[in-house]
Amino acid sequence: MSSIQAKSVSWLVRRIGSCLDSEPSLHGVVIEGEVSNFHAHSSGHWYFSLKDDHARIDCTMWESDNLLVNFGPANGDRVKVLGNVTIYAVQGKVQLTVRRMARAGEGDLKARFDALYKKLDEEGLFSPDHKIPIPSYAMRIGLVTGNSTHARADVLQTLGRRWPVAEIVEFPSLVQGEAAPAELIKALTTADQEHLDVILLCRGGGSMEDLWCFNDEVLVRTIYAMKTPVITGVGHEPDWTMVDYVADLRAPTPTGAAERAAPDQKQVLQDLKEKAAQLNSLMNRTLHDSRERLDMITSSEWYRNPGSLSEQRRLKKDLLEHRFLHHLSSLSFEQRHHLEDAATSMSHALERSLTEASLTLETANNKLNQTASLTLERTRQQLMKQAGLLDAYSPLKVLSRGYSVVYRQQNVITESRDLQEGDSITIRMHKGTLDARVEQVHKEEDA
Repeated sequence: MSSIQAKSVSWLVRRIGSCLDSEPSLHGVVIEGEVSNFHAHSSGHWYFSLKDDHARIDCTMWESDNLLVNFGPANGDRVKVLGNVTIYAVQGKVQLTVRRMARAGEGDLKARFDALYKKLDEEGLFSPDHKIPIPSYAMRIGLVTGNSTHARADVLQTLGRRWPVAEIVEFPSLVQGEAAPAELIKALTTADQEHLDVILLCRGGGSMEDLWCFNDEVLVRTIYAMKTPVITGVGHEPDWTMVDYVADLRAPTPTGAAERAAPDQKQVLQDLKEKAAQLNSLMNRTLHDSRERLDMITSSEWYRNPGSLSEQRRLKKDLLEHRFLHHLSSLSFEQRHHLEDAATSMSHALERSLTEASLTLETANNKLNQTASLTLERTRQQLMKQAGLLDAYSPLKVLSRGYSVVYRQQNVITESRDLQEGDSITIRMHKGTLDARVEQVHKEEDA
C-alpha cells in the first residue's frame, strides 16, 4: 500500500462533485419534506434541513432565490422544493441547493379556493349591499376563537385597553382541523342569538392548510345569514380566507379586529367633552337671543301702554270715517251706486283674502309647531344618548363588575411602585370603602 500514490481529500471531494454534476437526475429535482433547523442568516441566505420519517438532507437557498418565496418557512412546515444536489467542499457534505419553494399541496388548495370563491361570489354572498354596519359604541361584544390562544389574549387585552366598559361574551371553538368548521358554526349560531352588538371571529396566523377550516362553504353561508354584524381577524395581513369576504368587516389580524369593534375610550371622552361644550354654547346663544327679543318687546311703547296704541288707531279710524261720509254726501246717486258696488266687491275680495291668509297662517303655525316638536324630540334623544354613553363610561359601572380603585391621600394609585410599606390607603368598591395599610409591595418586575 505504501507504493500506491495517495490522493488528497480535495481530489476526492471534487470527484464526488463531478459525479453529482454529471448525473442529470440530480439536477432540477423536486423534493417534498418537512422543514427543520431553519435559520435565516444575516446575509439573507436560508439554511435548513428537509426530512421525512427515514432520512434528512441539508439545504441552502440563496437570498436571490428566497426573495421569490411568498411565505416565511418555519420548522414543521411541509414544503415542496426544486433544486440541485451538490456537495459542500469545506465539510464534504452532500446538500440540496434550493432554487424554488412552495407549501406542499398549496396548488390544489388554491384551485379549490378559487372555485368556491367564484361560486359564492356569483350567488351574491360577498356583495357590499348585504354588509351590516358596525355600531360605533358596542357594549356587548362576542368573541369566537380558540381557547387559551395568543389570538384570544391579544383581543381581550386590546378590548380591555380601548373600551373596558364593554361586556365580552366568549364562545370557544376549535380553529384548526377537520372538526373546526362544525364547532365554529355552532359557536357563531349561538352567539347570533345572544343579542350582541358585534361578533369577532379570530385566529392567529398559520399556513394555508392551518387556516383551511375558515374556507368551509357551510360556515360561509352561516355567517351570511347572521343578523349580528361579524368582524373577522384571521391570520396575518396577507392571509385571506373565505370568511373574510362574507364578513361585514375584515381586519388583518385579531388585534385589528378588536380595534375595529371597540372605540378608544380616550377619544370617546374627548368627543363627549367637545359635544358638551358645543351644546352648552348653543344653549347660551339661544338664551341670549331670546333675552334680546324679550327686551326689545318689553321696551316698546305698545307693550308698556297697549291702551294708547288702541286709542290712536280708534281716533284715526274716526277721522277717516268722518272724511269718507263727508265725501260721500257730495256724490251723485249714480256715483254712490257705483261706489257701493265697488265696496261690496272689495268687501268680498277682502273676506276671501282674509280667509286664505288665515288658512295660510294656520298651516304655517301647524308646520312650525311640528318642526319645533321634532327639533325638541331630536335634541332630547341626543341628550339621552349622550347621557347613556356618559353613564356607561362612568367608572362606577366598572366598579359594579367587581373592580376597585385604590387611593392614597385622595390620589388614585395605578402602579405598585407608587406605594411603600406602611402607607395608609383607601379602597373604593362598588358599595362602600375600606381603609387599609400596605404590608408588602410587589414591584412590577417581581410580578
